[in-house]
This record gives sequence, structure tokens and C-alpha cells, in this order.
Amino acid sequence: MGKGAILGSIFVAVLSWVGLGVLVSYTSPGALTRPAFLLLLFVALMATFVPIAFYLNHRVASSESGQGSVRAIRQSGLAALFFVLCAWLRMIRSLNWAIALLLLGVLGSVEVLMLTRR
Repeated sequence: MGKGAILGSIFVAVLSWVGLGVLVSYTSPGALTRPAFLLLLFVALMATFVPIAFYLNHRVASSESGQGSVRAIRQSGLAALFFVLCAWLRMIRSLNWAIALLLLGVLGSVEVLMLTRR
């Protein structure tokens, strides 16, 4: 499943980055473009992070449980969620270093909890 997921995520990443570029270039900010921007940003970041997470999990993590694919996709989703939440908080002018570090700590704790769960 590793190669298929990596190739699929690269395809989705290219499409979503192109869609994000079209959205930013050819539309004006509005009530519907902000959620579309955040959704496309999430998909683009998650699909971009999947091959990186696969590689890092293959090199660093032990794959005794056979959950390498699920772990890589989950970690990619958490990383993308962090950046999308930071972008949203920046849009509403509420992002500062303390909130970013708190958000990073919460998402890191979720990942640690998921890794230690059996």
C-alpha cells in the first residue's frame, strides 16, 4: 500500500496546489472563498506531508504493528491541521506565539496518545 498511497498523495497534492493557486489568483475574498481556501490548504498540505511521513516512519519508527500507512496518514493530517488552524487564526488576527505553541503541544499530545495506545 505504501507506493500506491505515495503516488496517489503526490497526484492529489499537485491537483490541490493548482486549485489553491487558481482560487487565490482568480477569486476575490468573500464568505465562501475562505472556507474553500482552508479546505484546499488542508488537502494540499496533508497530501504533501504523506510522502515525507512515509519516509520518516520507514527510516525511524518500528513497524512491528503493520500500521505504518495509517500512522503516516494520521501524522500528515495532524501536521496539516496545525498549519490550517494557524492560517485560520491568522485570518481572524488571533495568532500569537503562545497560541501556536499551545496548539502544537495539544496536537503533539494527541499524537503521543495515539502512538502509546494499544
